[in-house]
Amino acid sequence: MPILYKKELAITTDILRKLNINTYNLPQKSQQILSQTAKDQISLKIDKLDPIALSLQHSRLVASKFEDEYQILKLKQKNAELQMKIDRNRKFLDDLIKELQCSRESLVSRIPNPENIQEHSRQLKLKVVTYEDNYEKVRAKFNKLSVPLEVYPKSLMDLTSTLAALRDEAATWRQRADDVALAMEAKKTFNKLRRA
Repeated sequence: MPILYKKELAITTDILRKLNINTYNLPQKSQQILSQTAKDQISLKIDKLDPIALSLQHSRLVASKFEDEYQILKLKQKNAELQMKIDRNRKFLDDLIKELQCSRESLVSRIPNPENIQEHSRQLKLKVVTYEDNYEKVRAKFNKLSVPLEVYPKSLMDLTSTLAALRDEAATWRQRADDVALAMEAKKTFNKLRRA
């Protein structure tokens, strides 16, 4: 019989003797449990049944278990914080993607947009030229009349106010044509920079 087993048996016998229990009268399963308990006592370096040593060892085991649980809780809390940051960042990215998609759709539906800006610019230039021609014709005719303001008929007054409105609209169209030309130039520059 190995020395270690004898020592285990001696400790187990000592425990059972203190409890007034005969080892050989116990069932096989109970004997195995007692043998394992004896092995645990050997591994914990407990040579005799000492309540203070057992209590101290139990306290150490409980403290170690609590420390492990505390570390697990800290890791879980850290994990929850990281998950909240990930969720926040994911929501931020989703919002950015939605905003980008809305901007793309808005840009495509606008007039002008990058696909039709050249045609739109050409139409605006034609309108400006037409308004300028009409304005010059009307002004030339009006100047030839040399009619004093007091004798203007109401229809001529209306025509004069229409002429002023056309002049303002021509200026607006000219400004829009300039804006479109500027946008086209900006687009070309942007494309050059993107290719570079």
